Amino acid sequence: MKTFFIYLFVFNGLLVFAQSPDPMDFFPSAVGNVWEYSGQWGRREEIYKDSIDQNGYRFIFVKFNLFYPAYPYFLIDSTSKEVFYDPTGLNWLYYKLDADTGDHWMVRPETPEVQRLEALVLAKYPFIYLGKQTIFMEIMYFELQRGDTVINENAWPRFREVLAEGIGEIMYIDQEGGGPYKFLEGCIINGDTLGTITSIDKNTISVNSFALFQNYPNPFNPTTTIEYKLSESGNVKLIIYSLLGEEISVLVNEFQAAGIHSIKFDASSAVGDLPSGIYIYRLSAGENYTAKKMLLMK
Repeated sequence: MKTFFIYLFVFNGLLVFAQSPDPMDFFPSAVGNVWEYSGQWGRREEIYKDSIDQNGYRFIFVKFNLFYPAYPYFLIDSTSKEVFYDPTGLNWLYYKLDADTGDHWMVRPETPEVQRLEALVLAKYPFIYLGKQTIFMEIMYFELQRGDTVINENAWPRFREVLAEGIGEIMYIDQEGGGPYKFLEGCIINGDTLGTITSIDKNTISVNSFALFQNYPNPFNPTTTIEYKLSESGNVKLIIYSLLGEEISVLVNEFQAAGIHSIKFDASSAVGDLPSGIYIYRLSAGENYTAKKMLLMK
């Protein structure tokens, strides 16, 4: 929580940097960049490849812990300074990197299934993070009431993110009470290390480890992939639950060998029409068990 105390000092005007940031520096996107987060959605994220299409759009592929998705996590339009999340799926206009305090944009349109999602830049301010002088951009994402096209008193704050010039995403907090969160502990940007990097790579991971990784993509609609590592062979169960403890789907219930496994969850094939919201996925193998949260957002 120390981040929030420093945040108050910033607004008392103790930090002043004259430098004007390059908008693209709020989203460092070089292959090999690494970020490590703590919190309920803590994980290691690494850009492992990119590609450019015929229109000049750049697709960014992100590795999560030991999972290498074959589909892009972001699309960058360097001309408009816009970043799209999950371009082959949700295709949200997630960031406008040249936005200033008070600027807002539509992240996703209203449809019969979902409400309009709007982003608002709450503030941009100087900060020192992981020993680096930087500029923070704090963004709140709101769900609007049906029919509304602007943020007003009826809008519902869904989640908040903070970007830092030259670093990238610093923080994510779901605004629901006790919702998932993550905070940046360390990163490697263009070969320079800031903070603490502790994650173990695939080549050195302990054979005795038992781990459940964060699903990808997250939020998702309607499919997401869950990866886990078994320290030994045995009977394995991977089950999706609602927050009320209701069993939604049994993804795995079988004997499996030790090692890394992955499976896809399709919310559209689950019993009933699953509403948007937070769900729990629980892994058990022998005496080991663990669980994580994931967010379905239609």
